[in-house]
Amino acid sequence: MMRALTRLVTVAALVATALLVPTTGSAPDSTARAADMNLFDAGNIISDAVFFDALSMDALAIERFLDAKGTNCVAGTMPCLKDYTQDTADQAADNLCAGYRGALRESAGTIIAKSSLACGINPRVLLVLLQKEQSLVTRTKPGTYEYQKATGFGCPDTAPCNPAFQGLVSQVYFAARQFQRYRVEASRYGYKAGRTNTIQYHPNIGCGTSQVYIANQATAGLYNYTPYRPTQAALFSGPAGVPRTSPDFGCATYGNRNFWTYFTDWFGSTQSPGAAAILEAHSALGGPTGRLGGPTSGYICGLAGGGCFQNFQFGAIYWSHASGAHAVGGAIGAAWAGRGWETGSLGYPTGGEVCGLVRGGCLQSFQKATLYYSPATGAVPVAAPITAGYHAQGWERGVVGYPVADRVCGLPDSGCFQVFQGGIIYASKSAGAHAVRGAIFNTWGALGWERGWLGYPTGGDNCGTSSTGCSQNFQNGSIHWSPSTGAVPVRGTIGAAWKSGSGPMKLIGYPTGGEVCGLPGRGCFQPFAKGAVYYSPATGAQPVRGAILGTWGALGWERSWLGYPTGGDNCGTSSTGCSQNFQHGTIHYSPGTGAHSIRGAIAATWTASGGGAGSLGYPTGEERCGLVRGGCFQTFAKGSVYWSPATGARAVSGAIRDAWGARGWEVGALGYPVEEQRAVPGGVAQRFQGGTLTVQTATGTVTVS
Repeated sequence: MMRALTRLVTVAALVATALLVPTTGSAPDSTARAADMNLFDAGNIISDAVFFDALSMDALAIERFLDAKGTNCVAGTMPCLKDYTQDTADQAADNLCAGYRGALRESAGTIIAKSSLACGINPRVLLVLLQKEQSLVTRTKPGTYEYQKATGFGCPDTAPCNPAFQGLVSQVYFAARQFQRYRVEASRYGYKAGRTNTIQYHPNIGCGTSQVYIANQATAGLYNYTPYRPTQAALFSGPAGVPRTSPDFGCATYGNRNFWTYFTDWFGSTQSPGAAAILEAHSALGGPTGRLGGPTSGYICGLAGGGCFQNFQFGAIYWSHASGAHAVGGAIGAAWAGRGWETGSLGYPTGGEVCGLVRGGCLQSFQKATLYYSPATGAVPVAAPITAGYHAQGWERGVVGYPVADRVCGLPDSGCFQVFQGGIIYASKSAGAHAVRGAIFNTWGALGWERGWLGYPTGGDNCGTSSTGCSQNFQNGSIHWSPSTGAVPVRGTIGAAWKSGSGPMKLIGYPTGGEVCGLPGRGCFQPFAKGAVYYSPATGAQPVRGAILGTWGALGWERSWLGYPTGGDNCGTSSTGCSQNFQHGTIHYSPGTGAHSIRGAIAATWTASGGGAGSLGYPTGEERCGLVRGGCFQTFAKGSVYWSPATGARAVSGAIRDAWGARGWEVGALGYPVEEQRAVPGGVAQRFQGGTLTVQTATGTVTVS
């Protein structure tokens, strides 16, 4: 998907001019020499990356440099360069330089900076050019002549200078433009990069020639501008030049030697590792016939971290010491550029573009993030702390897919979030990075997102907790979803008990509503698909379901005499029955009798009879009181239990119960039973307050004694 990515760094340029060749220059006049002349390379005087680095200094930096170098200068017939100003005119752009917007009283530093940017030439090159030609940077008392021929432009060795180009702005601008002409129209000039060239030592052909392999365009441009190389004597002659008594004196030229010496003394190496790295990276991608095509600019350096770049037909290559050289272009390159290039939120590229991802996607890594691209989403970066959550979801192959918007930070706990195709990834310092999606995301949002009581997610969603359900944990609870119940949060003791999934708790299904608190005794409850969970500090969290829940509700829930449940239901007390204990009683259930509560002395008597599997069976109704002498009773499948303060609770069943009922129950002459039914010869008997009933099994005869 690599396409052109052009970065413009120039400002307004000046009008075109005819080709003119300058003079050879003079020997340096400074006595300070840091450059090691043994390192001078006639075929690689300066690298393209350094020479065409228009960003190396701005106007303020140039002015400070001129102030430092011109400390000893006093005005002559002209001002010192550090104090020079000039009105400049607007100039139109051409194929060599961009436009130049004129202004009143522009300083030398501003003129140099604007000309450098307009024509894409390193301002340090122009400073060195001013020094090697007329020593204007360090001259102590400049005159008109030095400004008229400041860079030697339009001053050929064999003819007078062209007066049309006199003055600082013309000399600086047209010199910069000429070097671009050497690059753009290289075929027109005698010295060419990438081949061996015959170079004279001096305008006098009798001084001889040498064969020099010119390694790059910048060096070729210097030779086209100053077409001689120094002899060995001139190279090592020192500041004063070759002595007049030397046989080599008449053949000594210093222009290109001085250029290299001044540049090295003032600014350091003339070579850039970025240029070599960009060249190597371009070659690895197939060179001019490869994916990037041919170059459309020179090497441009001076970027953040000492970085460089070069534009090509279908992209660009960026380099820094920390990241190496890598190509950018297309939608990913445009997204990177839109976020501030290398000084933005992504930094330099650290790898090449990788395509072939799912759904036609591509990615490219940068120092601070990775840009992901798909036709559906465009190019969007993913960076820390979101990256960890994206990885956990399986990158673009996972359920969240590609990013659709940049991350948003500034949330509590150093939090951030980022929207993806299939969900949103949230990250915080304490909870990590996790995706939230679908109905769970909507419910979490309705509760206030990360600022709600749930807090941040602490893990991804877990689908498959049942055949159809999903769940996700958060800092202070969890959200659970099923198709029939939707997504509902649980928390605290109720949530922990339900999630334990033990015993009857695992049978009540997914939550159908949120937790409700404010019940008596600081209680809470939460409804579920097949029941509810009730909590109080005294009883903990217990599930209630089915018919038992219905009966408890009919009695008044936790406000009834039963109070809160103290455990889950216990099914299997007989082949079909269930029971559940509450604070003040128990509810028992069987399919034939339904669910009914039982308590106190009646419950004790029923239990003593064998409970639901005993002689009475399960209760068939609730306890009823208000009988004579303060009595109560409760019916069971196979009898009843009667209680009074005087007699306690006694079971009555079978023929005895029928005979007692026929005689008026507890309001009759017999009153309440005072003991349990017992076997006697030929039948059964039971003693009551007013007598003993005896029933003969064979005949059904009833007697009262």
